[in-house]
Amino acid sequence: MINLRLDFQLKLGLLFLLALPSMVFSQITITAQDFLNQIGSRQVVLEEMNSSTTIDVGSPGANQVWDFSNMVISDTVVAVFEYLSPDQTVSGSTFPEANFVQTGSIDPGFKTPEAIGGAVFQFYNVTNSEFINLGDSTFFSFIGTDTSFVFFQNDTLAPLPIAFGNTWMTFERDTTGLFPIVATISIDTTMNTIDGWGTVRLPLGEFECLRLKQEVKAINQDILGGIVTESTETYIQYDWINKSSFLLASAQSQNGETNPNFTNAQGFGVLDTITTSPPTSVDDPNGIPSGFKLSQNYPNPFNPETVITYQLSQNGRVELAVYNLLGQKVRVLLNEIKSVGTYEARWEGTNDHGEVVSSGVYIYRLQFGEFERTKKMIFLR
Repeated sequence: MINLRLDFQLKLGLLFLLALPSMVFSQITITAQDFLNQIGSRQVVLEEMNSSTTIDVGSPGANQVWDFSNMVISDTVVAVFEYLSPDQTVSGSTFPEANFVQTGSIDPGFKTPEAIGGAVFQFYNVTNSEFINLGDSTFFSFIGTDTSFVFFQNDTLAPLPIAFGNTWMTFERDTTGLFPIVATISIDTTMNTIDGWGTVRLPLGEFECLRLKQEVKAINQDILGGIVTESTETYIQYDWINKSSFLLASAQSQNGETNPNFTNAQGFGVLDTITTSPPTSVDDPNGIPSGFKLSQNYPNPFNPETVITYQLSQNGRVELAVYNLLGQKVRVLLNEIKSVGTYEARWEGTNDHGEVVSSGVYIYRLQFGEFERTKKMIFLR
């Protein structure tokens, strides 16, 4: 279980734009349109599983620099999030006021009733003045049998636009299970403050950003046969956000921490990569043919097997191979002539000799002529 609370990442994560390291940044304002412009994007976040990480969260105020460029995530989990319009989901009509959807997928990429697997869709109403969580729908499809669970909410997560100096309170209550027999009730009260603006330095580069400080009190009530047990957690979380990538980095303090300059985090995460929907009628700016696409593997992390989906818009020779982080080729999944279409390849965590590889992060590369795409995946033994 990931200890890092990434609620704002799950709910408000958006596409990022790389900035030049030499650029001088100024204060930014995040508007409703900044959210809506990101429909069609997918972001990958690397999260630290280690529950004790040394960190320098920096200072509040204007024109700050927060440097995480040398932070190493040693025990990595990859989280994939997509941003959709309601009509791209299986439950869009259930939330008629929604105009923005985020997925935290069980198996990323499942959006149709024909898919075997599942996905969680979080629905929002983004207006010029508010970002509202309407609720969520969990979709499953098992051998042709479809089941959906829908939870309705109406929680204002943030006033819009968001700028330096903004403060607001949020209150969220979630109930899961069969109340009142067996259920878990989560009640979160959060004091939110945009307490700084400036530059955040990541392994990807430098980004203009705001810093969101969240002081959270989380109450969890577990109900079993009418007996209620309750636990309370309090912590501080910082999210570094900007106009076109709502989450760049996130750090959560240990439970009970009251020092805003805490140096030990129970969770840390950084934005790793971003993809957008490929053009449908023209070639993309990098010269890669329209429709040449490599999807994120699912499940991820995985054991014993994962599925890699790829799409070709031209006939030709294709190689799909797996590499370790040293750049050594581990396994060639295919190397053959393929016609136009969408295909799946499976990897069971073995090398070309049939030996099971060690746990860790691997790179898979799709090469089509002079064009290529790469993505990361995690194998757990």
